[in-house]
This record gives sequence, structure tokens and C-alpha cells, in this order.
Amino acid sequence: MRTTIYIILAIVLSSCASTRALKHGNPTLDDYKIFEQDRVGNSERHFTFKELPTNTRFLDTLKLDMYFAKSNSFQQMTIGESMEYIGKPSAAIIIKNDTILYEHYHGGWNKESQSTVFSITKTITSLLCGVALKEGYIRSVTDKVTDYIPELKKEDSMFEKLTIEHLLDMTAGLKFDESYSWNPFSQMAKLHYGKNTLKTIGNMKFANTPGERYHYNSMTTAILGIVIERATGIPYADYLSEKVWKPLGMEQSASISLDSKKHRIAKSYGGLTTNVRDLAKIGRLYLNKGNWNGVQIIDTAFVERSHTKKYIGSNNGTYSYNWYWGTTDHRYFKDKESLRQYYKAFPSMKIATTMRSNKTGDYAAIFHRGGFWAEGLYGQVLYVNTEKNYIAVFLGADRIEDYCYVFDRLYEIL
Repeated sequence: MRTTIYIILAIVLSSCASTRALKHGNPTLDDYKIFEQDRVGNSERHFTFKELPTNTRFLDTLKLDMYFAKSNSFQQMTIGESMEYIGKPSAAIIIKNDTILYEHYHGGWNKESQSTVFSITKTITSLLCGVALKEGYIRSVTDKVTDYIPELKKEDSMFEKLTIEHLLDMTAGLKFDESYSWNPFSQMAKLHYGKNTLKTIGNMKFANTPGERYHYNSMTTAILGIVIERATGIPYADYLSEKVWKPLGMEQSASISLDSKKHRIAKSYGGLTTNVRDLAKIGRLYLNKGNWNGVQIIDTAFVERSHTKKYIGSNNGTYSYNWYWGTTDHRYFKDKESLRQYYKAFPSMKIATTMRSNKTGDYAAIFHRGGFWAEGLYGQVLYVNTEKNYIAVFLGADRIEDYCYVFDRLYEIL
């Protein structure tokens, strides 16, 4: 027994990633404190949203149906009350027509508080890819990944079939388990806590041919981040600073976690640290189709592709270019005519797709209210609604409800 324990300890201690995973456990909002950071600088000129007077902020007292997963029930409460129910630091902001309608902080946070936004970083990486395309550093989304990371050719011939668009749509075909359960030997632990991201990528195998199936995983965006750095010849943080953070007038500098001091590869899949107001400006950029006060940061076509349905494998058309395209409301009708009459009565409800239910024979309609969003590990949300011209951001952890759907329900009110 003692020998077995010694062997296990030897294996653990021989793996840097496993040792760090044992020490730190699951990722937290303060992950930026344990990794080497690269600064994303801002400029002295800041863009600030207008603010609705405090005494006219009707969303402060508006009660919404909040879903409690543990009891599988709904309870009416305000957004602020739901954040207080969570009981941990959090922040939320809602902006319409460049005016802050709602802003609330809990647990000691304020407008300057920063936290890791996890997979919202993937959306920022997609944005940087769009910038690199516009500037010609990347020729096309159909470019092969090995055009930019040629050393992957010798690792697996399948890498030569992998394109940038596969990375953007999560259809890379990689055999990767996106599991955050506490396991120091998991693939996610090796990626998150490992000190040589490129080596970890080189060890990857493929479960499917690229383009065949949708499979969400962080390794895919880790590759995209390296492609951008190789294409531009500029570190991730510097490129993000010069092309996004400074032009958009961010109020604070941000930071991106690195794999190590030696290799300095950005955790482009989940390592960005920022605040709600600056993150909302990313939403404003997409709300305005890539244009920032007259300057086209990314092409409109790239933005529109980011919230366009694309059905691949089990994707259901809800994920595109590192954004979730919202399908938000399901309703059932006995026949197509009933569905048509409903749509006629409520023209604001946009039908995303319709289908015939195999079990009941009813017609199911999935409605879409114009919203799309980025989402992080613990429920962080960057939400954009192009039809009602509003943006919303939630940062925090241990959600009682998916705030993307809370923000989406504001469609009927705003």
C-alpha cells in the first residue's frame, strides 16, 4: 500500500500541471492571481456611457421570474435580490442606446472591480481573429491552421485539415474532455495549469474529421490564440491593447493569463480579467456591427456571421464564431395554421426554426428575440440584443439562474 502511494505521489510531482491542479483546485474568479499576467493597456482617453438618473431606474425594482435549479422552481425577485441571494461578489449592468439603465454591485465589488471572465475570453479571441482578418494578417477563415503553426504537421496529419473557421465554430474534431470536476490528471487541468500550451496541443488526438461535428472545448480556442499571435507576430495582450482596448476607450487596463514566464502563450480560451463597464463596450462594438464611432474595427460580415445559425452535428445552430446565438422560447401548436396565427398576433416574436415533434405530433416553434451572448464558466454573461439595441453584462459566480435568459426576457420590457 505504501509503495502504491509513493508511486502515485511520484507521478503527481513529476507533472507540473497536476501539481498546480492539486494546489489550486478548480478555477476561480481570482485565477489571475496565480498565473503570470500580460497587461492589456488602455489609453488616457476613455469612452463613458451616459447614465439614467438614479430615481428613474425602473429596473432597480422590476421583479422577474428567477429559476432555482435545486428546487426546480421559479421565484419573483429583482436582479439585485438575485445577486444578493447568491451571496458572493457580483456585478451587473444593462445599457440601452448608450445609456446605463441598471447597475448593481454586491459583495464589496464596484465599477472598478475586476475578475476573470473565463470563456467570454473566447469571444474576445474571436474578435481579435476578425481584426487580423480585416488587417490581412490572416487571409481567410478557410486558411489551414498549419499555415500558421507548421510544426503541427508532424504531430498528426489531421491538423492539415483543420481550418480557422473550424476553430471559430468549435468543429475542430479534437478529442478533448471539457471537464472541470476536480481531477488533477484531466485534460482540462493539463491545459489550464500546464506551462507549455503548444506542447499540450501537439499531443492532441482527433475524435472526428474537422468540420463534421460541433464539440465545445477550450483547446480549440487555445489553438486560435496561437494562430493569431503567429499571423500578426504580436503578443496577444499587445494586439488586444492596440486594436481593441485603446480604440474603444476602456476605462481600465485588463490582463490575460499566460501559461508560463518562459513560453508566454496567452490563455486565449479563458484567461482575460476585466470589469463590467469595459466588457459592455465589446457588446457595443458588436451592436454597431463592428463600427466604433465611425471607425470599422472588424468587418460587418464577420459580426453578422457571429450570430447566424449554422447547423453542424449536434450544434443546433446555437454557437457561431465563439458567440451563442439565442434560441430562447419554445412553444407547441397542434398544426401549422395555429402556429401561423400566433406569429401573426405577435410579430415581435421571431421564429428561429420550426419542427414536427415525433412524440406528440405537435408543431414546435423556437422563437428568437434578437439576442446573442458570450458566457463564462460560472455564469458570466456578455449579452447583446440588436433588435432592442441593448447590452447587458453579469460577472460573478455560483449563479442561481442563467443571466443570459434573464437579460433576454427584458426584450418585452425594453
